[in-house]
Amino acid sequence: MYLNTFDNEFIPMVKDVLRKQMRRRKRELTPEQKLEDEQLVFGLIDRFNLLGDARHILLYYSLPDELPTHDTVVRWASEPGRTIYLPRVVGDDIEVVPYTGPDSLSDDNAFHIAEPTGPAVDASVLQAIIVPGVAFDTQCNRMGRGRGYYDRLLADSQAYTIGVAHDCQLLEHVPCQEHDRCLDCVITPSRAILGPTYDKRNKLR
Repeated sequence: MYLNTFDNEFIPMVKDVLRKQMRRRKRELTPEQKLEDEQLVFGLIDRFNLLGDARHILLYYSLPDELPTHDTVVRWASEPGRTIYLPRVVGDDIEVVPYTGPDSLSDDNAFHIAEPTGPAVDASVLQAIIVPGVAFDTQCNRMGRGRGYYDRLLADSQAYTIGVAHDCQLLEHVPCQEHDRCLDCVITPSRAILGPTYDKRNKLR
């Protein structure tokens, strides 16, 4: 059965169950496996030029339970002509802030996580967004932590979207609601899944 065929009133409960399952799966990954997965996932993105000509890219500075990105942030930011941005949570929304180096990060915030400290820019500058998530499916649907930060950011964005995850975070189906946006593609260490919008949006980049 497709999980998104459940009545909307049941979808939050299904999502809570899946989030608990994902937490258990990710706890089984070793630090070495996580770092290897970072190399494989972002290596695939580079190898197949999935970012196209995008020069303004929102990445994320990974938390311990997310696919690692710290090395990739530094590497991509060093490439000529490319500007890397990181998210900063303000209230119920995400601000987009240019990454200017490790010294521009601070954990002096409500969540005590590393976030950029510089001035924010308008999110419309973004040409591509690397999207984290708790789980993804083979139709490029995404399930987040439930706070809706990325849902609100993506709702008004025209940027190309790439979901990234460990293989254990990929499901056949995740439950979807009206505010959930399908991504253009999802990349795991062993899979490259192209969503229904991939061809059209790929030609526009």
